[in-house]
Amino acid sequence: RIAEGQPRLGMPSTDTTASTSHFEILPAGLPPAGSRASVPASAKDDPRWARRAAEALASSSGADIARVQATLQELRKCQEAVSEQLGETREAVLWLQRLEVVEQQMILIPDYQVKARKLAHDMKNVEERLLKAKKRAEKLIGHELPSVPKDDE
Repeated sequence: RIAEGQPRLGMPSTDTTASTSHFEILPAGLPPAGSRASVPASAKDDPRWARRAAEALASSSGADIARVQATLQELRKCQEAVSEQLGETREAVLWLQRLEVVEQQMILIPDYQVKARKLAHDMKNVEERLLKAKKRAEKLIGHELPSVPKDDE
């Protein structure tokens, strides 16, 4: 237990009148693993503090870091697979849309066939009417009109 008024190690002093450097608020250095050597009261006195603190952090949470990195690699692979699947799905959707347009046009083919038959019938009627009109005109003028060659395309 820390006595009232004494700053904790690693915690900034509550005394705002005291002039402290930023090194004094760092936690005390860590002793080497397996060593019973004394630890300086402040990190500013221990040049190896950063290395030892990093080693202590890595030893206490190193497995967690490795597990997180492995999970990140797995997630990246999954993300790439999903990205590829999205591209394939997008192309499949576009292909399906084109197929639906073709299907709609195929549905209309019987209607177009009926219209084409009606037009062919109407054209035959027009041709017959023109022949009748030509015969009447020939009777009126008294001689035969030149005939127009038929296109058999």
